[in-house]
Amino acid sequence: MELKKLDKSVLKLWYIRSAIISLTLIGFLVSIITVLIASEVPNDVTIAVSLAIGLAVTLLLCLILIMPALRYKMYAWGYDDKRIIVKQGVVFRHRVVIPVCQIQDLHKIQGPLMMLMKLSGVTISTAGSNFDISTLTTDEADLLIDTLEQNLEKRVEELKNEKI
Repeated sequence: MELKKLDKSVLKLWYIRSAIISLTLIGFLVSIITVLIASEVPNDVTIAVSLAIGLAVTLLLCLILIMPALRYKMYAWGYDDKRIIVKQGVVFRHRVVIPVCQIQDLHKIQGPLMMLMKLSGVTISTAGSNFDISTLTTDEADLLIDTLEQNLEKRVEELKNEKI
């Protein structure tokens, strides 16, 4: 089985999500500095807190610019009639193999940004856990769910025939 890479629009979505989160955090941190300056806190404390927040914002921006690209580069997935394989992770690498015969539920998930970009997430539920295939194009997600559903139906028929 050949593992596939994610569509380029996924990287764009991850950057947008990172930007939204980072702008929210930066706004919060700037409001803390504003409150410190407006209140009667000694200048030493205000300067120290401002430097700490500036360092945190710099590190945050570096992570926001680098992590989506690294995550995208490390992500690969694939499936056949017997299993689904997903490789992911930047710092901690994960390789997950899900036997098709153990799948109980399949869920397609879309948030507002995902809908705009025609992307979907797929959650696969087994008896022991749930696993997300991060973000696929909606066509890939639909094809994956349809194919896995057909494979599950075949497997159920095989099990019925074995019992007879």
